[in-house]
Amino acid sequence: MSDCCNRNIMERDICPCDGIDLLDDSQTAPEIQTHPITRRQVLKYMGGFLLTGFIAACGQAGGPQAQKSPVPTSIVSSQPTAPSREGLTKLDLAFCSQVLCILPFEVARQQGYFADEGYDVNLIYMKGGALAINALISKSVDFVGTPMDLIVRSVDQGQPVIMVASTSRLPFFALVVSPGKSSEITKISDLQGKRVGVNNLGTTDDLLLKALLAKNNLDPNSTDSVALGPNLYDALLRGEVDAGMVQEPALTLLSQKGARVLVNFMDRQQTNEVLGGDYQFMGLNTRPDVLDSKPDVVEKLARALVKANQWILNHTGSEIVKAAPQELAPGDDIQIFAKALDKYKESLYPSDGVIEEHAVRRVVETQKISGLLKNENIDISTLYTNKYVEG
Repeated sequence: MSDCCNRNIMERDICPCDGIDLLDDSQTAPEIQTHPITRRQVLKYMGGFLLTGFIAACGQAGGPQAQKSPVPTSIVSSQPTAPSREGLTKLDLAFCSQVLCILPFEVARQQGYFADEGYDVNLIYMKGGALAINALISKSVDFVGTPMDLIVRSVDQGQPVIMVASTSRLPFFALVVSPGKSSEITKISDLQGKRVGVNNLGTTDDLLLKALLAKNNLDPNSTDSVALGPNLYDALLRGEVDAGMVQEPALTLLSQKGARVLVNFMDRQQTNEVLGGDYQFMGLNTRPDVLDSKPDVVEKLARALVKANQWILNHTGSEIVKAAPQELAPGDDIQIFAKALDKYKESLYPSDGVIEEHAVRRVVETQKISGLLKNENIDISTLYTNKYVEG
């Protein structure tokens, strides 16, 4: 792993494991290696992954205490847990390795929905959403699961990619105040001048923070955003930052210790109240040339993921978490995830895979607020299509 992954990244410099807005200009990706190491090794590499609750928006960047990776490449493949069927067409599908992002894809594989459509799908766990998008752009793979933020950034940089099905319509984050600051910081405007922890600058959690500040009539840069990588939980607990963007199980664990929740984006009602509606997050993505050459494949994969989300909505959290790699939720954490899924699954996972224009537009507007877009008049219609989920 590059040395830049082991430092606190305070500028938008290019790093091979950086997050959403850090696609390099070459838009290249390493050649896919399907089994260089086991999934257990890459999940072990993630280390503090669960305590932060995310590798922010699936774009991972190491903080000051980030572990060095034993992984020699940027891509690893999952080991299959569902029985394979003879006569299926093998297909690689890359996505960022994050537990709530993983679920629809793993459910589709383990419940046989991909196989029902004729495909033996190899889910490739990648160290960050930017790497997945780069693999898609370089044609190392034809399909990836990443957030809409990366689609917007890629298209803005002249690289056509497109989302064809929504697997999550909300971000997996909550903005919480450090337990020691909960009596002092009671609303968004109190964050002015404070240190707020995010995974990395320019990732979804950082963009959402800036949007919240702007909506509360504050300069989007009025907080001191601190890139902490996978160490956010501990930093909040120790009071090293005043607030931060976390996910489960960090949200539950910090709340139990007195942290104040300012906004929970996993709750659809709260998201609607603070942002005005949904914020399109995860989905199945591909390239326009794939839509032209393999429309039947796109439709079949989208249909399998829609079925997976419907399965998630119809089952309890304790059943759903069995689809997640056990390495991601050891010990009591699995029960925290199960309870969180029971609470948030209706908000997070759409039953029809439909991508809403207003939710995509909200992502674009958030990036405009953050000053990331080169093209202020980006064409929303180029970012997504519902053709393959609406039949």
